[in-house]
Amino acid sequence: MELFKKRSTAIAVFVLVVAVFTLIGSHLSLNRACRKAEAAFFDASLLDAEGYYTCPGDQVQYSLDYATRLLTVIGSDGAWADAYQALRQARLALTDAFEAQDIPAIGTADQALAEAVEAVKAVKASGAALPDSYDDYDAIIAGFDGAQATLADPAYNEHILAFREDVLGGFPANILRRLTGVQAPETFP
Repeated sequence: MELFKKRSTAIAVFVLVVAVFTLIGSHLSLNRACRKAEAAFFDASLLDAEGYYTCPGDQVQYSLDYATRLLTVIGSDGAWADAYQALRQARLALTDAFEAQDIPAIGTADQALAEAVEAVKAVKASGAALPDSYDDYDAIIAGFDGAQATLADPAYNEHILAFREDVLGGFPANILRRLTGVQAPETFP
């Protein structure tokens, strides 16, 4: 205990405690800011986009809804069986990623869903008849394609890139982020 009676030791312990708590506070603050920036994926009001804009999360939900309707329309029998299974599996994967709010996984699963819808289109183009003569196949495909096109809007990625540059790229956040292991928010692929 003699060690703690020295003035230099007390100052060193004080500096160490302040440094540790500064790093912990910085980690928490930067992590909170990163999660808030990523939240714009699911809430368009958090974006600085001009004019009308829907967030990517809404468009992913629309894609899931159209995929569900498409599964009902094509059925799982005959020429549609393989396309049905691929679409069903891709839809389940996207649902899981969406519920987990894992943006990179959502991007990967969304791409798989788009490929599965292309497989459905290929079956239809080959002349396969739709079960029960559904008339809304074209409307569902148009709606899905519209949701996918809107997902390509760069507003969310621009928001994340601006956040990375303006907030995480500035001093002292750039140093503290590296020291505390804070991960930068992900862009949507």
